[in-house]
Amino acid sequence: MRSTAKCYSELRAYCEDIPLIDCHDHSGVCGPKYEDPIQVVLAGYFHSDAHSASSDSDIAFLEDKIRSLDERWPVLERVWKRTCHTGYAQVSRRVLKEFYGEETLTLDALKRMESNLLDLTDPQIFEGILERAGIVGRVLDIWPDTRQVLDHSLELTPRGVLAISLPQFHSVRSYTEVQQRVAALNRTITSLDEYLEACRQIFEGHKAFGAVTFKDQSAYNRTLVYGNPTKAQAEEVFNWLMADPRRSASYPEGVKPLDDFLFNAFMRMARDLDLPVQVHTGHMAGIRNDIVKTNAIGLTSVIELHRDVRFDIFHANWPYSGELLFLGKNYPNVSLDFCWANIIDPVYSQNLFKQALSSVPHGKIHGYGSDYGGSVDRAWAHASIARDNIAIALADMVDMEYLDLDEAKDVAYSWLFSNANEFFKLGLKHAAPQARAPVVEPDVTLFSSSLKHEPEMAE
Repeated sequence: MRSTAKCYSELRAYCEDIPLIDCHDHSGVCGPKYEDPIQVVLAGYFHSDAHSASSDSDIAFLEDKIRSLDERWPVLERVWKRTCHTGYAQVSRRVLKEFYGEETLTLDALKRMESNLLDLTDPQIFEGILERAGIVGRVLDIWPDTRQVLDHSLELTPRGVLAISLPQFHSVRSYTEVQQRVAALNRTITSLDEYLEACRQIFEGHKAFGAVTFKDQSAYNRTLVYGNPTKAQAEEVFNWLMADPRRSASYPEGVKPLDDFLFNAFMRMARDLDLPVQVHTGHMAGIRNDIVKTNAIGLTSVIELHRDVRFDIFHANWPYSGELLFLGKNYPNVSLDFCWANIIDPVYSQNLFKQALSSVPHGKIHGYGSDYGGSVDRAWAHASIARDNIAIALADMVDMEYLDLDEAKDVAYSWLFSNANEFFKLGLKHAAPQARAPVVEPDVTLFSSSLKHEPEMAE
């Protein structure tokens, strides 16, 4: 991908040199160790597009490693032809080219890959790819063993800092779940006050370990519209659960008052701990999801209420761009995060980067988050696409004289590194790259003209 803007090449080269902060990743361990070339193609989010373009049975067939490549290739070829131009497919394309030297997906290419499959369980290979991608820091949402966090024995993947995964703590629906959430503290919870105290202790322990943010992905399971119930309403549900360990409350009617109350209580804890809150909005992983409940506009009442909490709104709220721009423009405590969005829909992201520049303070935008679990080869490809998208958007804005090239470089540095570094208080020390020598684009008109007047040069 590229822009036709005159400054694109210079701006893209500048973006390549900017150190990158990955605002959201799920790499709890280094991996995977690929065992099958088709696994390389389908890995990560392209699996969803392949599923969307085929069927449950086709996907099961492609994932059956007992079958030969020759058997499976006709199905993969048909699926690939139907979906090879999506953002997710662009990731697979770039992985094939960068790590296997394959320009196109063919049966012969798959067979050549068999003897050269990446082993990403090797920490040196894993970190080497991060270095190649220019990723200097990663915010990890990995759902670790709480005991390992509290006793500081948890080992993070290279260049990672921890996010506190929040949904499990406020979506409790039974006595057993309550006890499980705080089991690391070796205490039995009997009241809502005790549970709140235990959660605060766990969150404080995460911050002491080095956690830099909360992360909430409840949109997979519930609406983002949170009420503000009283403690008495929440306590009624909680006490009902405590009265009989065999009970389980249903959502939404049975547990929503407790869920909503705890979420708001945790926002106050985020304020007190001075930690931002990342919120999943928009598109969801997999297929057959309900997108209506995930629109970030549902968070308006929460954002209004908790004005001292910094919210990082995820996935560019795809496909709800207008609502996202409104939230970023209207609320001082909202930042816009393009994690995942750059590959969900590259053109959406390019257009939204341009709109955001003209409507939202550019210091509130985080340009990249890989949103993969392991699969650092995919994180590399995603980073390349994010740099493309930002360079394309900003070069177009320079071409229309909305800002000049130096200003565009400043914005790119902010979006790829400095905004997130400041927002998450990472303290990473990286200066903006020095401008490279200007890239001189050939003047096609003059070149064509010279050919007309000096035909001997064309021989």
